[in-house]
Amino acid sequence: MRVRAVERVLKKIPESLPGADEIRAHLLALHARKYSLSTIDDNARVLRDLFSSLAASGIERLQDVQPADLDAYRLALVDRGLKVNTLNTYLLRVRKFFRFLEETQRLFDNPAAELLIPRVQRRIVYQIPTVADMKRLLQQPDLSKPRGIRDRALLEVSYSTGCRLNELMQMQIFDPDLQNGCIRVKGKGNKERVVPLGRQAVFWLKQYFPAARGKLLRRNPDLHALWIGSWGRPFSDQIWRHRVRDYAAQAGIATPVTPHMLRRACATHMLQRGAHPVQLQMLLGHATLQHLSHYLRISIKDIKEQHERSKPGK
Repeated sequence: MRVRAVERVLKKIPESLPGADEIRAHLLALHARKYSLSTIDDNARVLRDLFSSLAASGIERLQDVQPADLDAYRLALVDRGLKVNTLNTYLLRVRKFFRFLEETQRLFDNPAAELLIPRVQRRIVYQIPTVADMKRLLQQPDLSKPRGIRDRALLEVSYSTGCRLNELMQMQIFDPDLQNGCIRVKGKGNKERVVPLGRQAVFWLKQYFPAARGKLLRRNPDLHALWIGSWGRPFSDQIWRHRVRDYAAQAGIATPVTPHMLRRACATHMLQRGAHPVQLQMLLGHATLQHLSHYLRISIKDIKEQHERSKPGK
């Protein structure tokens, strides 16, 4: 299925486009490195846009692209009114493509080597649900109903593991190891990791298996998806977003709460309680510690507030 999806992306690259073969080679290289289909498709879209623009300016061969041509494309993106984050994404993908051509000796000179890429000013996200907020949120599902037990188990697993929403929705019935208190997670690029489950997550998964999940399955007993919706099908991420928002409102939480905010809450609360950043990196499935920077900044804010309250040296 994944191979067919990649083939559909490759077919979107017109033969008449300058560098069509090289673009396909780059996309296949991303596929081989297990990049997600959405990432591959996004790269294809950016490169189609780039070379359509270059072709319109009279460039017929990939080898004819000069640094000035790429700079003109950058300015054209600015004129379109793209936000800084979007502009940054476009240009990073262009630079990555030409770096691939250079590394695979398809180009001798890399015209994107000096391409100016705007720096993204990352917001420091301070509005994270507190531990007290999370306790109230976890108590909201109606445990008299199978879907309420499912929602409590899903909330507990989400908060305990810090999994991304798509990682949660992809979980299968064979992924939890309740005896050893851990769960297998398939992350970005199909990379698997095994992460620990908290005691409450294990407890509520045991409540979910097999009775509540069995009632939700109805006529689909052979379905392997871990989380089951009300119609006996795999649970929808869109419905879960609405559920989390509604539960947060019921709990009286002023901070906007989304499934991704539960991931942030997990990371922030663990850091506040002394977790090592490297351990947190492994739990969350980040490739580098750089991705933890916004969580670390939040913790620095907490330290500053505590420092101000205690007024050392005064």
